[in-house]
Amino acid sequence: MVNQEPEIKGCWVMGADCGEQKHRFVMLDEPKDRQGTLWVSNRMDKVRDALTKMLIKLPEGYELEIVTEGLRSIGGMLMQAATELGIRIYQVNPKALDSYRSLEGQPRKDDDRDAELLAKMRLNNVEGCRLALDSRSEERVLCRFTRLHTQLVGQKRRAVNRVRSRLLELSPEVVDSQWDGPGYSSTGMRMLLERWPGFEGMEKTRVSTIERILRPVTRQGEGCTKMAKAVLEMAGRIILGAEERRVISMELDMAMQQLRLTKTSLAKIDKEIKNAVQAHPIGRKLLEIPGVGQFTAGVLIGEILPLARNVSEGKTATYGGITPLSRRSGKSEGRSKLARGINKHAVRALYLSAVSAKQCSALDDAYYQKQLKRHKGHPKPHVKSFLSLARQRFKVMYKIMTTDARYDKETLIRSHLKRQEFERTQKKDGLAA
Repeated sequence: MVNQEPEIKGCWVMGADCGEQKHRFVMLDEPKDRQGTLWVSNRMDKVRDALTKMLIKLPEGYELEIVTEGLRSIGGMLMQAATELGIRIYQVNPKALDSYRSLEGQPRKDDDRDAELLAKMRLNNVEGCRLALDSRSEERVLCRFTRLHTQLVGQKRRAVNRVRSRLLELSPEVVDSQWDGPGYSSTGMRMLLERWPGFEGMEKTRVSTIERILRPVTRQGEGCTKMAKAVLEMAGRIILGAEERRVISMELDMAMQQLRLTKTSLAKIDKEIKNAVQAHPIGRKLLEIPGVGQFTAGVLIGEILPLARNVSEGKTATYGGITPLSRRSGKSEGRSKLARGINKHAVRALYLSAVSAKQCSALDDAYYQKQLKRHKGHPKPHVKSFLSLARQRFKVMYKIMTTDARYDKETLIRSHLKRQEFERTQKKDGLAA
């Protein structure tokens, strides 16, 4: 006897409005009638029990699907419990829910009503409702690491900008391109500000003392003496009031502490990303592509790979933000925006990877130059050309992630030369005609 799988007759949908303390579950059948409602505490055992109760209510041959807004933080417990029970989860963009709430005539946010609307969005196949990514443990780990890395880079950038703005108040000459001393964002300037926040007391210091601090962290060699003299003279020209200068010194000291902490944290995260990528079989293949480093490979595995396993290359590229699709339509004026539903972490990594590839790969540089000529007259031809290069490179990345293929430079060069020959032939035939 062969056991046949039960026939799937239909599907009921449960909308879940997640909160920090409690979740609201509303289950609808296919005619959109309520078949069950629950308030559930945000605890793993409570969420698992509630999902089991909903599954018991299903008629024979019916499946359950869950629709919610966020799958991280407050929705994390729901995501884990549903994955354990083998329930498909759909995710709704918060802006799409706001639009649907207005369409249904709901004047304000209500947990019970929002849970019902989430279920209706799935039953009505609303565009803003999409299947959640089926990611694996190692992919989720890399996703968290790369996103944390991006956050730390942003914190570092903001701290450097704070230092620059405070230095402009103390002595604008420090940020001038003609400044003979260490750059405002250099390691030398950080060492000086850690020793003398706000340059307080530096005017009484000897040139040799400043030079001794700068020499180990700069590449100027004998030029350190000139740099030290420039810093000492600059410190003597600061005429800001004592109290105001003390406050600025405190701000600079706090910014220096943040920079030190961020630098240490980034080094730790970089090491973790490197180890995770090299331990992943697809990660090792991605590193063979020019312009793909540890961080880019980590983003591709954490953000793109879960989707690439389930949808086509074109849809995956759209999710990665490197297709020309936009929300601009008709005769609307102004700057067009990327289509909704793109992954901002992926598009940033793919774009920067294309910029890096232009410098280290003659093949990528040739394609970039071709696109630069093609987009001549565009307001930002270099940006458009890099996006085109990123789109072309993504075809190779997608194949490497979804098949057993590896990066082969010689095959790509032969394909490039063959395409060039075909274009030349087409051009000659057009001129002859």
